[in-house]
Amino acid sequence: MADCNNLFAHYNNVIRLSNEKREVLRAVRDRLRNKMQTNYALLKVDEILEFHTQGSFIMDTIITPKDDDFDLDDGVYFIGKLTPTQRPPVQTFHDAVLYAVGQNEEYAKVTDKDTCVRVSYIKEKFHIDLPIYYADSLENPNLAHLKESWTLSNPVEFIDWFERKVMSGFKKAYLVENRMYTEYQRWLQDIRKADAQLRRIVRYLKGWADELRGEMPPGIVMTILAGENYKANERDDISLRDTLVAIQSFLFANNFKCPRPTTPVNEDLFADYSETRKQYFLDRLNTFLDSAKQAVALENQKDACLKWQKHLGPRFPCSLAVNRVEAASTFTSSSVRGDSARSA
Repeated sequence: MADCNNLFAHYNNVIRLSNEKREVLRAVRDRLRNKMQTNYALLKVDEILEFHTQGSFIMDTIITPKDDDFDLDDGVYFIGKLTPTQRPPVQTFHDAVLYAVGQNEEYAKVTDKDTCVRVSYIKEKFHIDLPIYYADSLENPNLAHLKESWTLSNPVEFIDWFERKVMSGFKKAYLVENRMYTEYQRWLQDIRKADAQLRRIVRYLKGWADELRGEMPPGIVMTILAGENYKANERDDISLRDTLVAIQSFLFANNFKCPRPTTPVNEDLFADYSETRKQYFLDRLNTFLDSAKQAVALENQKDACLKWQKHLGPRFPCSLAVNRVEAASTFTSSSVRGDSARSA
């Protein structure tokens, strides 16, 4: 069987968001937070403003898209005691964030979306999404959704669910208790170094979706499908193939549903997909799985690489693939020459 594990290692390094870009996102996030804190204080309202970075940035499943439009989700929490019926309209909280963000030549565009305020940095090709929550603590938030009003949502729970799948030693207290900050920083360093295989599998699925774009599911769906169906192997190519097999079976067994594992539990993330969009994803999944099976079964790494590249795109490094038979012959002759040179 053609072993493409080294090619996946290279691909992972290409699509995984670099440390330099992480630092850029952190710096921009912190400047936004400081500006929001300063401007929000001018409103003189009762709620306390707090922040929590969430999603793929924390879980280290974030990738660099092929057009470089990467992003970070930084939750904005209004900490107060009002019940949903006592609170002002959801738009009021969106307006407060819009006011706090303000306008700045550093970023080119600020957009009010249903679930967040998006701050786009066009020149640098990234954006910061600011999902908005109201809560009596970071552990009990309601998402301020412009169309659905206050909806149940707990991004910390989702991070905890994923990290338990990874078995990374994550603790929810890291994100909701200030006293845990130092331990949390140590944990972050550890997971960056370890780079668990499940994180890589999620990145590969996101890379596949990024290559196709269009009607492909978002990152949260890919993360859930991978987390629920992950099959470990010492080789990433075999792990990905087996995970794709399990995802296909999972979707058939669940009548093409993707149940959310955390609040709101069992919400089907495919519920609003049209039949056409569902069929599109199934067709893409089936063809990717067929190619994955063929790639693993092939004996020549060059041929196998082309099967993977067909779905993962030109960033998958077929220029590094070798003909295993030719490589063995070349290695033998060069080894002999090397031994002769050393003897001389």
